[in-house]
Amino acid sequence: MENSKPIIMIVDDQPDLVEGIKIVLEEENYEVWTALNGQLALNQLEAAFTKRKPGETSGRGRLLPDLILADIMMPIMDGYELHERVRGNPYLNHIPFIFLTAKGAANDIRQGKALGADDYLTKPCMPDDLLATVQGKLKRTRQQRAIREQFMEDLDKMPAAGIIVMISLIGTIIVIIIATVIITMALTG
Repeated sequence: MENSKPIIMIVDDQPDLVEGIKIVLEEENYEVWTALNGQLALNQLEAAFTKRKPGETSGRGRLLPDLILADIMMPIMDGYELHERVRGNPYLNHIPFIFLTAKGAANDIRQGKALGADDYLTKPCMPDDLLATVQGKLKRTRQQRAIREQFMEDLDKMPAAGIIVMISLIGTIIVIIIATVIITMALTG
């Protein structure tokens, strides 16, 4: 996303809706990729990372999308399967994934969130709500990337003893988290 427009992929089988969302996003200076079903989206995503050449800086092969905005009910491959395939691919699973769908019942929303979607919007969605959600997810992604890069820089500067201490601390934190989850589950279950 640095020095270029963020790329948003819209996946929906309603061409008019796709075009409307595309216009809204392009007016906010986003690059937009579109697909009319999950399979076409997955094909584009796989082509983007498999055909990328070292040092390539232009065209679809240059980057993966910064965010995927997908409908659930689509022919060929629905949004649930697309989400599952994206999350199962180590080259794609870091991409924030938002469902934008007419499935607005409480159990549908819970199901989408339980699958691990980063957000869940229902149609019709106001442009301001869509933009706020997209901007928020992209901001969080930039923050995570900056923290990861800072951590890696700090790690490079640490002597070997510092690395061992850091790994030990991380291990301790993980054990505390797991113990907390187990205790919480035991108390609530």
